[in-house]
Amino acid sequence: MIKRRDFFHQRIKYSFNWNQKHFKEKLGLNHENEELKRMEEFFKMVYQGTIPNKLFNSREIQRISKFKIRGLKAAFLNSFSKKLIRSGKIKKYDSNSKLPNYARKVFENFQKNQLNKIPGHDPILKNILIRDQDSIAIEVPIWNKINNEYITGHIDLVQINENVIKIVDYKPEGNFLYSLPQVATYGFLFKKILNVNDLKCLTFNKKEVWEYDPDILITDIKQYLISQKIKERIWEKFL
Repeated sequence: MIKRRDFFHQRIKYSFNWNQKHFKEKLGLNHENEELKRMEEFFKMVYQGTIPNKLFNSREIQRISKFKIRGLKAAFLNSFSKKLIRSGKIKKYDSNSKLPNYARKVFENFQKNQLNKIPGHDPILKNILIRDQDSIAIEVPIWNKINNEYITGHIDLVQINENVIKIVDYKPEGNFLYSLPQVATYGFLFKKILNVNDLKCLTFNKKEVWEYDPDILITDIKQYLISQKIKERIWEKFL
């Protein structure tokens, strides 16, 4: 029940996978949910390949994966992230939560089978998509035109949990705050394109998970970067 479509964007392969079984189970429980119906139409369009591939292949168009916090020392980022976690604006889950567990299982399988390499995004995301009933699709292309400029990106994983849409990104290096503008922008665009109300963003690795509302990018994160005189906030004109 997994629908797959391969895209080659700037010579990089992105394999969109949609677990229709998981999605239909969610839709069956919420058959009146208009958000899920819009999501289904969007996924159908992606699976059929009717997306603007020229946008994704243009080097002139801004890629959301480039949206990072730059100009701050790691110690400052670490201190600020701890402050956000203490305040409850970012929820942190430890290695016992399910996403790190799925990731670790893949690492363990690689070691067991004596594969002398570190598993990348593809095996980890596919393992989650197959095994986790909340997981709906991986490598989801997303794009939008704002103020006469396009932006494009690929969402690692989309989940649905108790009617909450979750935009999930796997970051093995673990510095979630550094890449928060990227993941939060995915969340903003998904909310806008599909007219979604309840949405959270998650960043995870094999040890931890961080969950947050994408709005934190235009509130706490923005205020902090201004206070630190960080002017490079290229994502703001797209939100």
